[in-house]
Amino acid sequence: MDKERTVSRDSIGPFVKALDVGVGALKAFGMERTRLTEDAILGRAMRETGLTDFGDSRFRIPMRRILGMIAKRKGLTNIASVTFNHAMTQAASNRLRLVAYQKAHPEVHDIKVERPVFVLGFPRTGTTVLQNLLASDPRRRGLEFWEICNPLPLGSHNSTADDKKRVRMTKRDLDIAYRVAPEMEVVHWIDAHTIEECWPLFANSFSVMNWDLQTGISEWGDFLSNDWDMKWAYGEYKQYLQVLLHQRPTQNLVLKCPEHLWFLDELLETFPDASIVWSHRDPYKTIASYCSLISLQWRTLYGTIDAKGLGSHITKRFHQGVEAAMEARSRANPNRFFDVRFSELIKDPAAMASRILTKFDLPNDALTQAGMDAWLNNKRADARGKHQYDPDHYGLDASRIRGRYQSYIENFDVSTMAA
Repeated sequence: MDKERTVSRDSIGPFVKALDVGVGALKAFGMERTRLTEDAILGRAMRETGLTDFGDSRFRIPMRRILGMIAKRKGLTNIASVTFNHAMTQAASNRLRLVAYQKAHPEVHDIKVERPVFVLGFPRTGTTVLQNLLASDPRRRGLEFWEICNPLPLGSHNSTADDKKRVRMTKRDLDIAYRVAPEMEVVHWIDAHTIEECWPLFANSFSVMNWDLQTGISEWGDFLSNDWDMKWAYGEYKQYLQVLLHQRPTQNLVLKCPEHLWFLDELLETFPDASIVWSHRDPYKTIASYCSLISLQWRTLYGTIDAKGLGSHITKRFHQGVEAAMEARSRANPNRFFDVRFSELIKDPAAMASRILTKFDLPNDALTQAGMDAWLNNKRADARGKHQYDPDHYGLDASRIRGRYQSYIENFDVSTMAA
């Protein structure tokens, strides 16, 4: 019998089933929002923005790859078509707006992304706590969810009204996501103004590992890891950071994304003065927790999930990521890194954040401490301990996983006994 789980349902419920039937009817009538072709997506983006210049055309290579893989994928729901179409149309629209913004503000090319702090580590290893504490000082900032999803003004000029419109668009999308997967509030609460992972900026280059993690399309992750020029993608990623800094300047950005583990070489080359904070936790617990989280997306895309297949996929892909990161790190300057063990972080998060700031010679004074105290005293819906998950449900065996990740566990002295 399953243990009590926050995500207790592996199949979509009645509301989402009805929604899927409705979308299926729209597909039958050839509704454009369900058409997953290059021409349909790019055409819609041009109509929505009134723009035509997508910039560097290399994005079409991975775009065609992922569309071809989706077309061959079995068992996708009707909702999946709309989900993919929305994500890719938004990415294409962001490309159009980026080029237009750079033409209108050529000075953005000269903006330096100085001494950014990157929080690495798999999801569920304390990266959210770390990013928020490090970014709570007004002299630094993370990226809010609304500006990650919609990084460019919708009109020709920056304005408070334009920002509010972009916030409303993000809230609309989140409202839909919470209706489809209400458990998300407890597993990982997101609001338009919470600071979040920056992987959606890579989606604008159609070069994002998250599409593998969200779908289980392993050919996509293999393509990005082995056959695609992620240095190019990181160059484009930097351009979005420049634009975001042009709109809301700060001394240092504090960024978080597990995807950087797979492409640490490219990150370090693109940002030669970056400081890297790497969080570590028992991979058995990390994978189990993440499987519960990402199952919400798999459930929406497929209607029902193969829980053990999900567990196997995430175990393999995470292992590839950590091995790639360790190899890249072996070639890098060790002074650029600070390692955080999850067991130590949860005992005193503010003290850990202070150690990191001291290590990298970043401001850490009364103003910093006040910001950290304010964030820690803010009660979140996904507070630690509320999310319940069962590793057995995903076919996860502690001894096998820890054996597979032995080099990682030993290299970073990761506790397999702590929380």
